[in-house]
Amino acid sequence: MSTIKDIAKRANVSVATVSYVINNTRYVSPDKRKRVEEAIKEMNYVPNAVARGLRVKNSKVISLVVADITNPFYPDIAKACEEVAYQAGYTLNIVNTNDQDDRLMDAVTQLREGKVDGLINTTTLDHHYPIIENLIKENYPIVLAHRFLEGLNIDSVVADNIKVAMDATNHFINLGHKKIAFMTGVTKSPINNLRIKGFLKAMKDANLTIKKEWLASGQAKYQQSYDLAKQLLKDSNDRPTAIININDLGALGVLDAASDLDISVPEELAIMGFDDLFFSSMRSVQLTTIKIPRYEIGQKSMEILINRIKNNDTENYSKVVLPSELIVRKTCGACLIH
Repeated sequence: MSTIKDIAKRANVSVATVSYVINNTRYVSPDKRKRVEEAIKEMNYVPNAVARGLRVKNSKVISLVVADITNPFYPDIAKACEEVAYQAGYTLNIVNTNDQDDRLMDAVTQLREGKVDGLINTTTLDHHYPIIENLIKENYPIVLAHRFLEGLNIDSVVADNIKVAMDATNHFINLGHKKIAFMTGVTKSPINNLRIKGFLKAMKDANLTIKKEWLASGQAKYQQSYDLAKQLLKDSNDRPTAIININDLGALGVLDAASDLDISVPEELAIMGFDDLFFSSMRSVQLTTIKIPRYEIGQKSMEILINRIKNNDTENYSKVVLPSELIVRKTCGACLIH
């Protein structure tokens, strides 16, 4: 673990200057302050007293970290977290990162400084592994919700993402589709990687060809998925007959792209998403999707976290896998067949 001397050496300043910055006790020039702060971040420095967990009192605050507060995936998780936290006497603090690592580090800093008692993180990507690993080593209460990092002893609450992707793919295969595209999400997301594995396995098991260009990223967002769908569907002689998007927001983009290209859904193109967001069941949408138990993920994550905080438990980590459900609506064509 880095020391104050290591920080001073990295920033090329005195130990006293580092102390002044950390404790904010004296004026430090902007240039030196910036160098010290950058060194602290780069070396993942934690003041000794905080690192040992020697806090005077609990804050009774828990942070929930989300990637995009405007994404309709998160409200159910947040609602469940808030309700469980409130019943236990805690206040919920929501940290919106906008997919920026600096904002995630701000949430980590709040945890280390004792401003919050625990952290539920829904944004973890593969390159965050060292950050999460250090928090575990320092015995901070943290739960990964809707996320899992292989090889870490940490509590996580997830859906079976390989299975959900296989279920989605097999549903289309069972309906007779052979030309199936899969729109992926964020490259470094564990969810993205696991769902790709599930899709590839289902296609391989069915001996179906996977075109390289039909396995491309819509970034789990509406506009990017809309643009990608237009590319995939522009060639009427060689286009997929079914598209799975990694989430419902992206699937909505595919629906609109098909409409703008005068491609009928589901007669000419079947579409499926993941999550079962509120708009998916609207009469004008009727999106077939895999329901991810968002409320239950938030509820279970908060229950686990509060239990760790109250019992100061640093052992017996668990991975909770919650069941998902295929919701068949009009965009896949099954309703028309049956």
